[in-house]
Amino acid sequence: MIVNYLKIGLRNVLKERVNTWINVFGMTLSIASVILAILYVQDEFSFDQFHSNNPNLYRVTTSLVTTRDGKRELTGGTGQVQGPVFKANIPEIKGITRVMGGKIYSDVRAGNSAFRMRPLYVDDRFFNVFTFDLIRGDKGRVLRDINSVVLTEKTALRFFNSVDVVGKLLQLDADPSADRLGKPLVVSGVVQDPPANSSIQFELLLPLRFMQLAFDDTNWLSSYLGTFVVLHPDANRHTVIRKFNSIYKRFAAGQLAKNQLVSFDPKIEYGLQSMTDIHLNPLEISGEDGIDRGSKPIYSYLTLAVATLILLMACINFINLSLAGSIRRTKEVGVRKATGGARYQLMSQFLTESSIVCLAGFTGALALVYLILPGFNMLSDKQITFSMVFGSRILLILAIVFLINMAGAGLYPAWVISKMSPIKALYHRNHSAGKAYFSKGFIVFQFSLTVFLLVATLVFQAQMKFIETKYLGYNADQIVFTRIPGNRDLERLGGLLKSKLAAETSVRNISFGEEYGKNAVKIGAQEFSSRLRKIDENHLAVLGITLKAGRNFSAAFPSDKLNGVIVNEAFVKAAGLQRPLGQTLQIGSEGSGTAIIGVVKDFHFGSLKERIEPVVLFMGETTGAGIWIKIDPLRQKEALAVIQNAFKTVMPEAVYEYHFMDELNAREYDREQRWQHMIRIASGISMLICCMGLFGLISLLARQRVKEIGIRKVLGASVQSVVVLLTFDFVKLIFVAVAVACPTGYVVMNKWLLTFAYHIEIQWWVFAWTVFGAVLMVTVTVGFQSIKAALADPVKSLKTE
Repeated sequence: MIVNYLKIGLRNVLKERVNTWINVFGMTLSIASVILAILYVQDEFSFDQFHSNNPNLYRVTTSLVTTRDGKRELTGGTGQVQGPVFKANIPEIKGITRVMGGKIYSDVRAGNSAFRMRPLYVDDRFFNVFTFDLIRGDKGRVLRDINSVVLTEKTALRFFNSVDVVGKLLQLDADPSADRLGKPLVVSGVVQDPPANSSIQFELLLPLRFMQLAFDDTNWLSSYLGTFVVLHPDANRHTVIRKFNSIYKRFAAGQLAKNQLVSFDPKIEYGLQSMTDIHLNPLEISGEDGIDRGSKPIYSYLTLAVATLILLMACINFINLSLAGSIRRTKEVGVRKATGGARYQLMSQFLTESSIVCLAGFTGALALVYLILPGFNMLSDKQITFSMVFGSRILLILAIVFLINMAGAGLYPAWVISKMSPIKALYHRNHSAGKAYFSKGFIVFQFSLTVFLLVATLVFQAQMKFIETKYLGYNADQIVFTRIPGNRDLERLGGLLKSKLAAETSVRNISFGEEYGKNAVKIGAQEFSSRLRKIDENHLAVLGITLKAGRNFSAAFPSDKLNGVIVNEAFVKAAGLQRPLGQTLQIGSEGSGTAIIGVVKDFHFGSLKERIEPVVLFMGETTGAGIWIKIDPLRQKEALAVIQNAFKTVMPEAVYEYHFMDELNAREYDREQRWQHMIRIASGISMLICCMGLFGLISLLARQRVKEIGIRKVLGASVQSVVVLLTFDFVKLIFVAVAVACPTGYVVMNKWLLTFAYHIEIQWWVFAWTVFGAVLMVTVTVGFQSIKAALADPVKSLKTE
């Protein structure tokens, strides 16, 4: 019986080649989308699952509420002092390690090879807390010595072309800790490269004690590095947290008393975050807490939702084409029923046909995933391999998807077709398909998804265009940014670089400076947080920042280095100043009074997701390590070579790296750009599936109405009127879909835009273009087949029964 079902099913599938191709191709695209979405979601939720100490592995979090503004800030970091004190006083803690690094870079040298690398500074129990497998060395000893260093496999091969490197020597160029140590680092072990689904990424590991030679911090109010603890299996998490806060109050009492004297008395509470929760809830990333990157679960849900909707569209095509083609099989159903065929046998036959199409779609989808996976990895910033498709969990999910897909796409058409009355079927009196309420509902749903994705695509594109073209308050074009790396004589080296580049005509200007993050600023009765940047007298000119009032820093005023600052408009507004020039402000709790000598127009420090904050620009007594270089756009290649040559002449041992400012700005929107591409691709796939479904559907409907069209033409109907007749019903459905999808698209995309402090307003033209595109899509797809049917010879249409 099953063999017979398969034979008949294959015969029917091959007979309707156009519909079969449409269904298989649609299933291939949609199932491939689902497979990729499942792989993406699995990767997102697999982060840090490989550590053997889960679920008892946690990160210590810090919640800080300042009395100054009452804002609560939750970070995934602590200072250096908390970890050891917590371990010594809380017996529930089995193990602990501190991790500092992430966005810290060092120039590492071995012989004549030197690279800029990302080290992590960790405690010697690092390998007892985390599961990173050592290739060489013993996990209890590799970080015991203060000058030991553990390399990843990739780093070892990069320097020595071998993993047998224990005992080899490394140098850190211009590193304050290395200078104080006074001897080279010795390779004590080699560890496998951290997995791609690890929140902690590194290229080499150094003892935290080594870093503390230059920076030993005992401040309980600090929160910048990661502290990770392993609790005993029977430990109560909430009890441990209560002990954290009790210990803090006892050990930090002296420091808190001193801070109260300067009106800085923050409320600090500690917590615990499961290691497996960090990737999807990274909290505030300091860049030094060891966490390389974070994500949000919403991206996984969106990816899976879009792929599922695309699959649903392909299923709708299958259902509609099956229902529309059912009239051609009414005699077959009638004969089968008249000769004793049971309804379940008919349903089995039609389900067999749907399973053949689904199986072909799945096979094609696997081949398509294999081909496009490298491109998907680039788009999603993943390292997914094709072998992951055949993991037991993925195969189980795909089997469930296959069964649901087969049942969803085949069950309803099979039920409708199999319930036909044999007498009516044999005499073509089944007209249930004429009303086609379900088919029309499916088409409206399908169109609605396509229209929604079109709206999303246009809004995404408009916002990203806005970001690219918005004036940031400075000109980032043709500005090269680099740094004097390490612990070097900034004043001397900066002077040498400046003198060498001053003579080069391809270099227009150069400025030195440094970012200092945020600090408390007090002016009169006002106290608030402000960003700090050290600059020189060329900085405003290099970046094209507009001076609104007062004057710039100048060598003619030596006192500017200590007693002058420039602020932005946001600072003036926050301080409530009517006449800011000459006003005195205090930076930090121990700073002295400094006068405002100038006000610049607001400019963006970070991305457009953040509002412009108060900024204080100051000179200071020393040169900053950051270098901004304005170059001639017509001589870019020459200028880059000149800068590199000057850098290597002044600092031959240093690793030279540079970035263009506009490229650094673009990185702030890397995730948004990736999603823009993904939404655009999803929109294209949905339109393609929708058009293919319409093409097949109008082909079947035209065949069903061939006699009606023939009679109309004999009675004098024009080709144009016939085309309008066949097209108009679909155009009505697209307008219903537009009425549903456009308001939904507006609400959803407006909510997304609100994540940006500076964004576009959704304009009428977004919906105008969406309607135009949707109507054009339907008209072209349906119109092609309608014209073909309208041009058919009516004599041939009417002469046969």
